[in-house]
Amino acid sequence: MRRLVDATKLHGSTEADVSREARGLAIVLLFAAYENLLYSLCRTLLESAAKSRARGRRLKPGLQLFLAHSELSGLADGGKSRIWRDAGIDLIKALNERPVTELNKGLFPADGSFMKASQVRLFCSIFDLGDPGPILREIWPRINTVVEQRNAIAHGRMTPDEVGRNYSHDDLMKLVALWEQRWMDFVTWVETRCSGPSAFLLSR
Repeated sequence: MRRLVDATKLHGSTEADVSREARGLAIVLLFAAYENLLYSLCRTLLESAAKSRARGRRLKPGLQLFLAHSELSGLADGGKSRIWRDAGIDLIKALNERPVTELNKGLFPADGSFMKASQVRLFCSIFDLGDPGPILREIWPRINTVVEQRNAIAHGRMTPDEVGRNYSHDDLMKLVALWEQRWMDFVTWVETRCSGPSAFLLSR
């Protein structure tokens, strides 16, 4: 990504200049890196949690949602009466007796914001991690801006050129460096908080 941004540093004016477009595309790549990180981290955490030999009743509440997701979806789609029939009973069984090894590791707790800062908060809440703001520091208030600008490009509301005009070469290089550092800090923080399957279980 740095090579793309660095290519936007102009060496004289030219009609073929695409420096602004490249800076706009760099914002798309920032979003993609962050999105991929959260999805990958979610799967890694679920795979780690699934190594426990415990039953569902020992899982922390957020992890129980993954274990009973299919039953919860069935209840949501089936109306109130299903609570008192097989679907409700299946849900209780899943939350109590299902082995943790059966966690659905392909799920992601999407909040419908398409990766805005609220998505990071939900992720941290589900995995009982704490407040991500102090870890992400300078980039925390910039997440929504990056997401909005990426979405504007992806949905055709803005061109990469229009988004790129908001950044100088140096501004974007600084943002890329911060983005990389703070998300690496985030990964280290998560790894520290979730070292071993017991991190996903309720205290006895």
